[in-house]
Amino acid sequence: AGAPEEIAIEIAKEVESKIQEGMTTSEIRRYVLARLKELAPQAYEAWTFYDRITKGRITFEDGKYVVVEKGHLYLGREVKDIGPKGLSSSEEVEGILHELEEDLKYGISKATINARLYALLMGVLKSKHMPKEEKEKSVQMINSFRQKLGWKPYELKKPLN
Repeated sequence: AGAPEEIAIEIAKEVESKIQEGMTTSEIRRYVLARLKELAPQAYEAWTFYDRITKGRITFEDGKYVVVEKGHLYLGREVKDIGPKGLSSSEEVEGILHELEEDLKYGISKATINARLYALLMGVLKSKHMPKEEKEKSVQMINSFRQKLGWKPYELKKPLN
């Protein structure tokens, strides 16, 4: 989720010691999110943001979540139609970047915006529903947004597929 390695190891050890027979992945997820919120709030934020844009999950403060299968999701001033999980077009990415720009205006920290941009990039790269051309366009938009903020663009280690 982007937490520092030492925090990730600490949480993993805690989870390992607390796992019981029959514990569900949702319960484990809730525990991890609660600990991330305490120890690495920006990693918590990035995880919940990634979940929203790739899985259609809306996460609550206690780690419980709702999956929005189909319908309308109200995001600030915009309404997004929810369809299949994941990103499917550069237009969706453009809408999310617009949302991030609004968040910046309303005082969300640049560190949080940076974590969300990374989560958005991972969502684009891992999307199975987005054609290569749309991925390229999306990465270009994300990098333009980063440059507008004075940050270096992301450099992809592997070619897009």
